[in-house]
Amino acid sequence: MNKSEFLELHERNRPLTLLNVWSKESAKSLENSGVKIVASSSFGAASSTNQDDGQHISIEEATAVFDELSPYTFRSLDFEAGYSDDAYGFQRNIEYLFNKKINGINLEDKLPGENNIQGIKEFTEKINILHATDTQNKLFINVRTDSFFQGDIILQNKNTDLLRDTIERINHYEKYAIDSIFIPGLKNKEFIRTISRNVSVPLNIMLDIEKDSIEDYLSLGISRISFGPSTYIEKSKTNIAVDRYFKQKINQLSYLDNNELINLARR
Repeated sequence: MNKSEFLELHERNRPLTLLNVWSKESAKSLENSGVKIVASSSFGAASSTNQDDGQHISIEEATAVFDELSPYTFRSLDFEAGYSDDAYGFQRNIEYLFNKKINGINLEDKLPGENNIQGIKEFTEKINILHATDTQNKLFINVRTDSFFQGDIILQNKNTDLLRDTIERINHYEKYAIDSIFIPGLKNKEFIRTISRNVSVPLNIMLDIEKDSIEDYLSLGISRISFGPSTYIEKSKTNIAVDRYFKQKINQLSYLDNNELINLARR
């Protein structure tokens, strides 16, 4: 699957729904369950090796999650803030992704350990480096903005000024040829509907696989749903094998897929 084929799966009101993985075993188990897209969780990858999230694992460890997958499986990496503090290191890391056959990334606009998201100019310079390095335009860029994922998330989801500022930020990012926008922490359904109406790229939100109901978030203009660390957290509470865990999740969600309400990207 190439970038354009992956983009086509981002349909408004039939969101591409991804069960995030955290290890080689979980990635292979998800692939074996019949799914053709495997997306990682940085929190899950770090926690599964007893490390903290926030680029505390190396980029080599982060990408190793995909090492045992078929070459035909689309690999979407949680790239955090790029695993580097400088432009040269960031560029080298993008080149490394190509060597590891990574097809898509989530790129955050907040640096690890920082309380505030980056300035628009600073972050879009990073996007420019990405495009200059990806000369063949192969990498799907899902930009993650953390405006709703800091501070008191409940209060943030009531903040209409933040809603306006987030739309303005996304509109600016769109000028730099991003492929989609990811807003973890965003749960206010009217806010979701408003953002989807005011941006041109597909909208990705993150749900908690234990606490949230997908049905509550359909018909809002969402094109992609991720579960982030919640798959790892839920699986960690059980003693079942990881392959059985993903088969159960696929079976539970299959009725929505069969009725074309979501897209699990099954083979």
